[in-house]
Amino acid sequence: MNSRKMFLNVSIILSLLSLLTSCSSPKQDDMNYRRYLLQDKKIEGKAGVLLTAIGQPEEYDFSFFNRYMNQIFKAAFPKALQPIILADRGIVLLDPDNLTAEGQHQPGSLMDCYGKTENEEGEPYVKLKYEWVEPREEDSPGHFIIKEKNDLVDITEKVAIKIVKSYYGIMPGKKIPYMQQHRSIFSDFNKLLQKEFPGVPMRWCKSMYPETVEHAVDELLHEKVETIVVCDFFHVYSSLEEFNSLFEEVKDVVAERAKIIFSPFAGAYPSYRKAYVVMAEDEILHLPKKEKKLLVLTRHGFPDIPGDPYPELARVYYWNLKAEIEKVLEGTNTLVILADTDFAGEDLDPKEEKLASFEALEIGLEEAYDLIVFLMIDFMSENTDSIFAHPKETFEPLHFEYEGQVPYPDFNKPFRLELQHGKSRIVSAGTPVGDRYRPHVTRGFFDAVATVLRGKKWPQLVLEEEEKKEALF
Repeated sequence: MNSRKMFLNVSIILSLLSLLTSCSSPKQDDMNYRRYLLQDKKIEGKAGVLLTAIGQPEEYDFSFFNRYMNQIFKAAFPKALQPIILADRGIVLLDPDNLTAEGQHQPGSLMDCYGKTENEEGEPYVKLKYEWVEPREEDSPGHFIIKEKNDLVDITEKVAIKIVKSYYGIMPGKKIPYMQQHRSIFSDFNKLLQKEFPGVPMRWCKSMYPETVEHAVDELLHEKVETIVVCDFFHVYSSLEEFNSLFEEVKDVVAERAKIIFSPFAGAYPSYRKAYVVMAEDEILHLPKKEKKLLVLTRHGFPDIPGDPYPELARVYYWNLKAEIEKVLEGTNTLVILADTDFAGEDLDPKEEKLASFEALEIGLEEAYDLIVFLMIDFMSENTDSIFAHPKETFEPLHFEYEGQVPYPDFNKPFRLELQHGKSRIVSAGTPVGDRYRPHVTRGFFDAVATVLRGKKWPQLVLEEEEKKEALF
């Protein structure tokens, strides 16, 4: 395992473990996906709108990461292997001053997955009986453990400690801007909704906090809503995130007390894609034509889970967006490509079917581009992936590290990083937040819901696959 896999987060830990199960990952049941495509789309009675988002918390909350990681793990790994991979062997601890330690050492303190260095009785973990657990793979960090089972998955605890210390711990105010930026979208959405559909109530909730889903649904039903239009704040739907998880949870909460219509996903609409088109224009159009430019449309990446329709559905978003950006940048001496931050690279993609974002950087540097821009197209707000995983993975060839606090003073603007390597200026342009870009994001989600409320024809969700490989030079 190379150094790109040492800075573990939710998606990277899944990447590592997928090596063990790549030949035996459980096939996703596509029944719910087919029901989604064939659902009755006609509004009956009074309509209401439910917006859902994953809800990454502003301040660190282990319960969020615990729910999210375990949802992914249980979907991705065969049941026969889950007792081994998802084992609880005790209370996992890390040295907060040496999170990547590969060998046994004497820690000054020990931190648990809640970010605490003491147990419930106020006793420092470092003064209790603990053991060192050697890493399973070379160049991978080990951890300490107190052999008292706590009904938590060890790998989840280990990743969570890194998140609270290395992510939240170095953010301004120790806060992640995801929910602050999402609330702005929710507010703008409601203004559009009340303008065109006055009296149609709207509620939003966080999918990793089930109590908020129940509360939002109950409030809509209290307002005598008979049809709930549900729109999840993902660019493209999948069985992993929506069809076999969130949407089923919403059905359980509603419990046939109202009709449910799950809306199209926003990525199928030009209005949503416009946010990223405008970002690309802002990066490129003002520059001299003679400068050689590389624009990398950077995807998060998706695990190879058999039967999940995400790769099929995502084509309508990625292919259209790439074509739209190429059109507005025509004549600017810019090459536009697609690349993935996770689930790519030779260790996870031995057939080299995907271009990893760090590989795009390496090629851009080798070919001496004047400007290399990474535009993250799978996120509509800043989060731990956009601020931490993306630059750590993408800029690994440059040995990128934050020096002290993350330089993000204004959460009302995209998170931006600029680096220089030789003649190449390298930019990570962030996500479409703030007054310039957010209106397009909001309009995209509104159009998805309005399609249902208007009773109009849905956009095309599936494009036929082309023989030409995307994302390659």
